[in-house]
Amino acid sequence: MKQTFAFISPVVDSTQSAIRTEAYEQGVDLYNRGEYVQAFHSLLDYLNADFRTKYGNADGTEFHIPHGSILVHIRIADGFFHINADFLNLPEKGRVAMLRQVADLNLNKLLLPRFVKNGDKLNMEYVCPLSQSHPHKMYFVLQNICHIGDKYDDEFCTKFGATRCYEPQVTPYPQEEVDRIYEGIQTLGRETLEALKEYGADRRYGYSWNVLDTAFYQISYFAHPQGQLLNDFDKAVNDMDADLPTEEVVSKGKAFLEKLLAVPKEKLAEDLYYTDTLVSAKRRSSLKNVQENFMNVYKEATEAIQSENYERSAVRLLYVFYEAYFYNDMQDDINAVISKALKKAGNRSLEEASEILYNAMDKIMEGDLDDEDETDFAAGMEQVQKITETMGSDDMQVLQQKMAEAMMSGNMQEYSRLMLEMQKKVMGIMN
Repeated sequence: MKQTFAFISPVVDSTQSAIRTEAYEQGVDLYNRGEYVQAFHSLLDYLNADFRTKYGNADGTEFHIPHGSILVHIRIADGFFHINADFLNLPEKGRVAMLRQVADLNLNKLLLPRFVKNGDKLNMEYVCPLSQSHPHKMYFVLQNICHIGDKYDDEFCTKFGATRCYEPQVTPYPQEEVDRIYEGIQTLGRETLEALKEYGADRRYGYSWNVLDTAFYQISYFAHPQGQLLNDFDKAVNDMDADLPTEEVVSKGKAFLEKLLAVPKEKLAEDLYYTDTLVSAKRRSSLKNVQENFMNVYKEATEAIQSENYERSAVRLLYVFYEAYFYNDMQDDINAVISKALKKAGNRSLEEASEILYNAMDKIMEGDLDDEDETDFAAGMEQVQKITETMGSDDMQVLQQKMAEAMMSGNMQEYSRLMLEMQKKVMGIMN
């Protein structure tokens, strides 16, 4: 691999978590004082400060909150919390096989909530008294419903032909975004396959593994897929850690990538949409946990650069940066540092990319998250001020007058000479 792959801008600019930790602490205090409804309101505020007003009634006793492709209904009445989510209509064919898997989910995946069959319709339900609604418990109830529901509704529709019994509250990407993402996947996919061919010929399967897994992370980063496509990426990433020979793992990952590249744009677009998320499946980032996760690759990249192994450094830094987005809701200040470096390092030689990416890593490990753009902007404004002052000086005004006279007389040689003189004066200020 002679240079890094292209950077593709993400469809979602900010990946910062909506969680507000102070609201959770307030909710615990309210619960301990016996103010159970208010405690639950604080829990919702902890998850997203806008959801209570956006999806609740005026009394704060009923909420209908989307999470991905499912809709979570919460009702407070008669001293109880009633939480349920519409799941799917059972298919005519394959319903027995699907119900077996639903039973397995009830036993092994769902904790307090349960799948309930009402005729041909499946719901997830949970009911508890207000007095048993500690915020910690209710958070995990909502998390359980959201993650199982949003994952398996798409999977069961694809696998068994089940149909939705509700209309998902989603907003499809604009066509131009779908086009951009599709082309991005095609470009990145081709570049990745070419790199795999090169590394495979030299039996450098460790590099093949890194480049392939990074491609999965990068597509997830810029496409922000939902639905079954997200499930497919989750499985592909998990399969990359299978306890198998690296060559075999790479071969299976390559097959998934080739299959993805063959998906028609219209089919791909079905899982490209904006939606709200009640309980994120990703961790909320903090500088400390990001630094801990980066530490091993930071040391590895440092050693690689010291030995002038820029390929190893660039490949590993790209891997860990894109991986971080896959598992974390990245806070804005860290995102600004990483995304700027990723963009700058795209389509660069491995040595150039290695330096750019390592500098970003170094800033994060040092906790230096100041926005350099602000410094650059201030410096730029200072230069503009100096240029403005100089342009207003007497000698510059004389120079401008002579240029005007040369232009009027048609003496372009003299005009060019004077223009060059002015440029030298301005460049002297900027330098």
